[in-house]
Amino acid sequence: MKFRKMLLISFISIFIFGNLGLHSVIVHAADSLEFREHDDLINILKDGDGENRVFGFTTKNKLTASNTTLRLYVNAIEVDSKDYVVDYANYSITFNKAPDRGAEIHIKYGIIPGFEWEEGANMGFALPEGDGSTRNFPVSLNYTLNSTKQISLSIDLTKVATSRFTFNATTNTVTLSEKQQVPHSGAKVYFYIPKASISSKPSPSEEVIESPSPTPNKPSEPLVQIPTGERYPGSITIRSGNTITIKLSESASVSGYTSYLMVKNASGQVVRQIKIEPGKTFSFTLRKMGLPTGGYYFYLKSANQSGELSASIPQFVIINHEPTNIQVFIEGEKQVYKQPPTNFKGSVLVPLRGIFESLGADVKWNSSTQTVTAIREGRTIVLTIGSKIAYINGVAVTLSAKPQIINGVTMVPLRFVSEAFGGEVEWHGEAGSVTIFLNKPSIPTSAESEEPASGATKTTESGSSSSSPILNNISKGINTPSDIIFVIDVTASMGEVIDYIKETVKSFVDSVPAGSNFAVITYRDVNIYRNGDYNLKFFNFTQDKDKLKGDLNTLVASGGGDIRESGLEAINLATNKLSEFSSDNAKRIIFITDAPVHESLPLSSFSIKEIADKLKADEIVFDAIAPSDGDAYRQIIQLVKSTPDGVLYDIKDASVLSLNK
Repeated sequence: MKFRKMLLISFISIFIFGNLGLHSVIVHAADSLEFREHDDLINILKDGDGENRVFGFTTKNKLTASNTTLRLYVNAIEVDSKDYVVDYANYSITFNKAPDRGAEIHIKYGIIPGFEWEEGANMGFALPEGDGSTRNFPVSLNYTLNSTKQISLSIDLTKVATSRFTFNATTNTVTLSEKQQVPHSGAKVYFYIPKASISSKPSPSEEVIESPSPTPNKPSEPLVQIPTGERYPGSITIRSGNTITIKLSESASVSGYTSYLMVKNASGQVVRQIKIEPGKTFSFTLRKMGLPTGGYYFYLKSANQSGELSASIPQFVIINHEPTNIQVFIEGEKQVYKQPPTNFKGSVLVPLRGIFESLGADVKWNSSTQTVTAIREGRTIVLTIGSKIAYINGVAVTLSAKPQIINGVTMVPLRFVSEAFGGEVEWHGEAGSVTIFLNKPSIPTSAESEEPASGATKTTESGSSSSSPILNNISKGINTPSDIIFVIDVTASMGEVIDYIKETVKSFVDSVPAGSNFAVITYRDVNIYRNGDYNLKFFNFTQDKDKLKGDLNTLVASGGGDIRESGLEAINLATNKLSEFSSDNAKRIIFITDAPVHESLPLSSFSIKEIADKLKADEIVFDAIAPSDGDAYRQIIQLVKSTPDGVLYDIKDASVLSLNK
């Protein structure tokens, strides 16, 4: 406990000398396992016992891989992220190797807006960061207060005088007076309420979905629990003709949740994310997905904007566009041999050295006896060219086919070799392929495991052509050089639409008049931040379509919260950037979202009418790829109609499956 005692002493010292400006960080292990250190939260876990590899932790905050960066320490030394796995759904950490007995373990993660913690007699709340102009800050407060006395506020860890701010307990809003300097962009704003002023929590019927304040000292629980793993209410079946059939039960149709077919490559990177509607059966050919020959992991998931998700167990699927050419996959990876695999009287033969090395065996060749000896993990195999008799640790077995030399390459029966070393071998007739697994991999389905592959959207089969009905239709209305900004919602539900834009934007750029300039603005929500990212981000103008595609390829759909997003802030930023950009070109915004936008204070500084008037005054054509009904349509169609030539396209048509018909 030496490190832990030192840690507590250091925080007490900080309190005595007042280095944090506003509040001390006094920790009593019996009271709390989580406390603040500057702009991080520290959470103390159980000590190691030399055997246990899985350690749970408790927190009031909803943690996901997309809203903070979690770091792990053993005996005050940071552990390499490759040496452990974080399960955010179950609030646990699994080490690759069990920590030593008595090892002191803690985690550290950055405070983001919406997080709360205990500091002595107070509860701390992280408000939205400063932006250089905002004086009103919403508080994600899920408590009933009996008093607002002795509340306090800090900006960048410096206490704000009580005369310089007010707190409205009805709207849960902190407002800075004109006497107080506006917090600069990125400023940390923390609000404190005495624990004695908290009288109760709301009843379950009053609980807000996006509330970051679950029951104290217990992990955040999803408001609706969809069964996960083997009990997930959906199935994936690959049928004859390489047709995939997806069945998703109506029980997955839960408010706030969206369901997807997820596809990862053999390296575990997401290459396809396709929305699936619960209660229906969905079928299409694997070729329609536009993926090259290879091995992929398919699974279904249902997720909400807060990162809570349930998923089916990933299954390995082979896509082979030339099934007459036999493909071999070992541990999911496609093998490439100098001499292609051969089907000899029903047995697949593969190059001797290639298969043994792929399986991790040491190989020795005796030219005088024409025998091959392979050794792996205490198992020895001996094969003789032209003989059906082989030996496994000295025991004779009969082969289905003789090892033989083809085109100067020694070929051996794949199934025998693989099974002799303990591998599971399966022949996939429709795909003309063989899979071998020595150890079935564990494919994670958590949100943090779903970072897209670099350039993952450029995976269409060689020789195929992708069409873009929506962007092609937009480009037909662009007859002169134009400055165009793509304004894109990048919250969690937008994964497939972002993939669609990534795959089609190059053909769009090629089809508009030369001299056009392109930029990208991404947005999420005012109260949701992805660590290291921003709720608003601008990628500068370029005429280079590869640069534009590169910018788009960095986009990751994550985060969110309530249904509405900060779209008006993003559009306002786009109008400003178009006005600042020195060009005589026509000006255009292509707005892409699946959700309505915040209107008016405190969550937006703009109204639909104000933005529509600005688009009209600046003569900016506004196109949208958005819902064709509901609140989002009601709002966005007003912006589309603000100037001539704008068109709204149904976001349901922005599917990657439409690209490979």
